[in-house]
Amino acid sequence: MSSGSAGHALILRHRARPERRDELVEVWRRHMPDAVQANDGHRAYVICASHADPDVLVVFQHFRDAAAAQEFLGNPAYLAYLEEAGDLLSGPPEVEAVEPLWSKAGGPTR
Repeated sequence: MSSGSAGHALILRHRARPERRDELVEVWRRHMPDAVQANDGHRAYVICASHADPDVLVVFQHFRDAAAAQEFLGNPAYLAYLEEAGDLLSGPPEVEAVEPLWSKAGGPTR
């Protein structure tokens, strides 16, 4: 069911150290919004606080393609976020690649 126009999407679960999620969100806000807004490779980016786990942030990212996702990993703002967030995280994020099938913003992806 893949097509070149579907793009590339990821769902990430970032686990903060106990009771440090709010600090993690503040670090994210210092580094990421402008970088994401300026990145033509992002079609969508949504950061969410989990209701099920008070230490978890869930992030959905929809990229133009896998190359755009890979390229963003080298973005200076993202690298600064990682450096500052390191002590707030309990480990690396859980990452799941998913296939976008439809988006309100973009309509059908095929």
